[in-house]
Amino acid sequence: MYEPQRRSMNLIIFNLSYQLGDKNTTQHLYSDDTALHENSYKEKWMASIPDDQLLSAVTIPGTHESLTLYGGPLIQCQAWTLENQLKAGLRYFDLRIEASIFHNTLDVMDGHIKHNKFHDVLNILWEFLGKHDSETVLLRVTLQGMSIWNAIESIKDLIKKSKDNVWTKTLVPHMRDARRKIVFVQSTNFNVGTLNHNICVTYDGWFKNIENKMKTITKHLKEAQKNCAHTISLTDTSTTGFFIGPKTVAKVVNDQLNKLLGKLKTGSDKQNCLGVISMDFPSPDLIQNIIEVN
Repeated sequence: MYEPQRRSMNLIIFNLSYQLGDKNTTQHLYSDDTALHENSYKEKWMASIPDDQLLSAVTIPGTHESLTLYGGPLIQCQAWTLENQLKAGLRYFDLRIEASIFHNTLDVMDGHIKHNKFHDVLNILWEFLGKHDSETVLLRVTLQGMSIWNAIESIKDLIKKSKDNVWTKTLVPHMRDARRKIVFVQSTNFNVGTLNHNICVTYDGWFKNIENKMKTITKHLKEAQKNCAHTISLTDTSTTGFFIGPKTVAKVVNDQLNKLLGKLKTGSDKQNCLGVISMDFPSPDLIQNIIEVN
């Protein structure tokens, strides 16, 4: 490694370590525990949302790279299985899908690592919704690989076979129309589902100045309030860096996000809608604080 690169990497690690401080202070806002205790279950929290409320006006906790449960510290984004994420109250999921060149299958991917079969994911979601008829699930699919066209056609075929259990219209549904269904949210290369105002918080400058980055997140969440009446707003708080994985960053951002939520739920900055908030390694406490915005 060249000396300037080494100094740059050391500076990043130093700054991040300084921001983390005592790791015990943020442990309850980020979780890498694969287990989920029953007292953290939030399986029916959407029951309190009125039927005539637009889905875009609901503040929804979710996960980024929702099924990236493996791959090591530089890749892994979540600790809980999909079943446990649903039990914990998460209602937005982000997947990367690739069609197999040699087999008629759709794989959930992270880079070149296969995590699940897409039809298995859909079945898990539908099984949960069948048992909890007050709930809905938002699903954002991004396609990758050499057979994107095949992936698009295969997913559309799956949707057609289950048209009563999905929402694929461009318009945002009311809760009465979304309950018991998977609501597809459009991505950059899969334009099936409702439109969204995609707000992605990226890496640039993060480790140099967390204060400025949180100002950016604050600005984006306030923009979500303006969009709630007509479109779903998505704020992706995840990020990584040079030799810094999602877990390490989540220890910082989840703590700062929780402090921000406290401010936005009270006082002059109080907001009644923050849209969808996508996270890495969220804890039950952080999920509950997001739900309480509603």
